[in-house]
Amino acid sequence: MEIHEVAAVLSSEVRVKFLLWLKRPDEHFTSQRDGDLSEHGVCLSLLAEKAEIAMPTALRHLERLKQIGFVKTTRRTPYNFHARDEVAIAEGLKLLERLMR
Repeated sequence: MEIHEVAAVLSSEVRVKFLLWLKRPDEHFTSQRDGDLSEHGVCLSLLAEKAEIAMPTALRHLERLKQIGFVKTTRRTPYNFHARDEVAIAEGLKLLERLMR
C-alpha cells in the first residue's frame, strides 16, 4: 500500500462514508436477513441503498476499498458481507501521518 493509493481511495466521499458506516454498522443499518451486522459485516444492497446509488456503483467503490485492504469480504452462502479491516486502515493512517512530519 502506497500513500498515493490511500489518498486516492479516500478522495471519494462515498468510500469515506462506507468506512464510517462500517465502523458501527448497527448504528447505520437495519437488520439484514442473514448474518449479524457487527459480526459478519454489511451486504452490498444495504450499502447501496444508504448511499442512494446503484448496486454496481456501490460494488465499484467497495472494490477500490478492497484493493488497498481497507475492506474485507466474507462469503456466507448465498451472500457476501463487507467489513472494515482495522489493521489495514491503521497502516494506511500511518502512511498519511508521514505527510504531516
